[in-house]
Amino acid sequence: MRIFSLLLLCCLSTHSVATDNRTLYFNRPADTPQARYVIELLQTAYQQLGYKLEVVDFNRQSALIAANNGALDGQLGRIHGVTQAYPNLLQVRFPLYTFNLQLLSRCLSCTFEQLDSLVIQSGYLVSNQYLDSAPFNGQLIEVKNNITQLNLVTQGKVQAALVVDFHLREHLADMDLETFKIDTLLTIETYHYLHIKHKALIPRLEEALHDLAKKGTVAMLKAKYQI
Repeated sequence: MRIFSLLLLCCLSTHSVATDNRTLYFNRPADTPQARYVIELLQTAYQQLGYKLEVVDFNRQSALIAANNGALDGQLGRIHGVTQAYPNLLQVRFPLYTFNLQLLSRCLSCTFEQLDSLVIQSGYLVSNQYLDSAPFNGQLIEVKNNITQLNLVTQGKVQAALVVDFHLREHLADMDLETFKIDTLLTIETYHYLHIKHKALIPRLEEALHDLAKKGTVAMLKAKYQI
């Protein structure tokens, strides 16, 4: 998979420079209602500007690096502050949606500092940023997806997990909520990011997105995908 992603990165770099500069390439996110909403909204906005948004399969673990290097044209949706580590990515100043970072814990009386073990999703920036501001001294486990996170907690193998609310929401019906505590730690806004080579496009894209909000298109899409 890593070799394939590197080959694709090279192909995208050559393609974007040599041929169609009206098509912008972004890595395919996990298939969630939030991702489908963002893709449709941005496709609509870019189309109004005469651009095409193309989503390609790409290793998500290296997607930020590829976007920062210009192999990808940016990131569909990332939290505020991503430019601290990836300075070539510029924020499009239009909040796409908000979500909550939550603590799912088996210990009903524990504070965050008192937890013995915690599982997070590898490469998830919001979890890493929270741990930077609230250091954790217990056993920290990283896994590749939220399903594994929830399984470790519900099976009692880990005491708690840092999860995003819309990932957790899908599984609440299958959980005995009386045995868990759910605390909201942060509310975060998500933004679109473009590589610095597209800096001149950003004001036009911001205007297009704000126009779509005024026309009710953003609200309609949020209702469609239940955001």
